[in-house]
Amino acid sequence: MATGSAVDVVRTCLEQRPSDGLRVGPPQIAGTLTLFPIFRDAAGLDYVTLGEAQQGHMSVEIREVDAQGAVSRLVVRNAGPLPVLIIDGDILLGLKQDRVLNTTILVPSQSTLEIPVSCVEAGRWRPRSATARRGDFSVSPGVRAAKLKSMILRTRASGKFDSDQLAIWKEVEKYVGSLGVQSETQAYSDIERQRRPQIDERLAQLKPADGQSGVLAAVGGKPISFDLFDKPSTLSRFWQGLIGSYITESLATAASEATVDVEAATAWIRGLGAGKESVHPAVGMGEAALITGAGHDLIALVVEGVPIHIAASQQ
Repeated sequence: MATGSAVDVVRTCLEQRPSDGLRVGPPQIAGTLTLFPIFRDAAGLDYVTLGEAQQGHMSVEIREVDAQGAVSRLVVRNAGPLPVLIIDGDILLGLKQDRVLNTTILVPSQSTLEIPVSCVEAGRWRPRSATARRGDFSVSPGVRAAKLKSMILRTRASGKFDSDQLAIWKEVEKYVGSLGVQSETQAYSDIERQRRPQIDERLAQLKPADGQSGVLAAVGGKPISFDLFDKPSTLSRFWQGLIGSYITESLATAASEATVDVEAATAWIRGLGAGKESVHPAVGMGEAALITGAGHDLIALVVEGVPIHIAASQQ
């Protein structure tokens, strides 16, 4: 687990100054949610997202590992000509229970992989479908943060991208309760179904800017989640899922008069590269860079020297 170039790639990306480096633009605001656009000029890789692949019937499917199934593992098969990108926080609906992906994965073309997941539906273990479909929204930043914190500890110990399942169930239960959602199976996806009108209302107010490839979300004046991709088109394709998850977080958070400005947001992002570091072979293509600092956790997928997805959460 020696430090490798993947960490250097991430730090350079976060710390490089304008005009060629990372830039933070003026925010958009919807209720207690503030979104800072992130701009970065860089070359990206060629791939399709899971949503594109499923919508285009591109021979990509996600199933249980076998007839018995395993809570923490699924199998993805990519029979298409391009790698497929699935990101940390994506909800995979159906199968024996809903899951969330533990880490961002670039699935090679013409390949089959076991992928690490966590359950976000504690009260069901029975088949609902043969294959999984991607949910419209990712899990909330709070659930992602709990998952990332435990996953980093376990990955550094074992090299596997496993999470603390009990901690995930506890976070899901908290959000279901705080949002007044009725769920017979304690399914996170019931939040999407029952609070959809409020989420969609705020989502309609928020659009990516031209050339935007990342976003920092702040709720109640505190940065809570950061997602940066290698190219603007990837952010556009994940926009609904990510922003919808940020909105869910804001709906579950008490109103606050506190604010955060561009200068403070920029300083928070620049500081994400500081902390304990490690590099691990990724699931699928590339390497995973992990950084744990004072108040934040970060994971990044780096493939061929390109930071495909950098994700960070407030601890």
